[in-house]
Amino acid sequence: MPNVLDPASRSDTSGRPGTDDGHLVSGWQRKHDAIAGAALVLFARDGYERTSVDAIAAEAGVSKRTVYSHYGDKENLFLLVLRETHDTMRDRVRDIVDRNLRDVDDLRPALTACIREIVRTITRAPERATLVRLLISEAPHFPVILDLWHNRGIVPLIAEPLVKLAAAGLLDTDDPAQAAEHLSALTFGQVNNKSIMGTIEVTDSEADRIIASGITVFMRAYAPAAP
Repeated sequence: MPNVLDPASRSDTSGRPGTDDGHLVSGWQRKHDAIAGAALVLFARDGYERTSVDAIAAEAGVSKRTVYSHYGDKENLFLLVLRETHDTMRDRVRDIVDRNLRDVDDLRPALTACIREIVRTITRAPERATLVRLLISEAPHFPVILDLWHNRGIVPLIAEPLVKLAAAGLLDTDDPAQAAEHLSALTFGQVNNKSIMGTIEVTDSEADRIIASGITVFMRAYAPAAP
């Protein structure tokens, strides 16, 4: 079976209309998003096996035939909803990282602003907690979804600007990828632990304290030595 989590390996069987009619496209997208949202909620609540296409269609307010025309079958729907949800959040992280770390003069406040925004808008987002629960509960049955966690995470997005920051002398490392892993563990990892992967609310002040502490440790390890 092709890996439907890889966009390059999929043919377009969704019946999506052409882009020459904005009204048709927007109507298609609304239904597509409604199906995805309903599926994510029901898969998380009831599990893959107990969730029926009929229930997803009813929750989304569309026909069962429409669900199949958009996603093909239940397994394809499950895998693609996970990928689309994950990729949407990953794209948002990329935007945040690029905006905060593109042009940096003072590293500590730039890192703080970047990590804080990711935590407040992505790490604690309800759909992320839902996605994590599904990854944990269904990975034994769908090992392919572990690719989302291991190979399509956000650490590489953070490593990219760290390469440039190291070249500019703002970071002392010859392994930006490892530095990004450390930064993630000291900040996102600690917030995840505190919130049990987003299932328990962490206040902004508590999250800020965790982030500040993590970045302090990171800077002690990676700040360039004083001349």
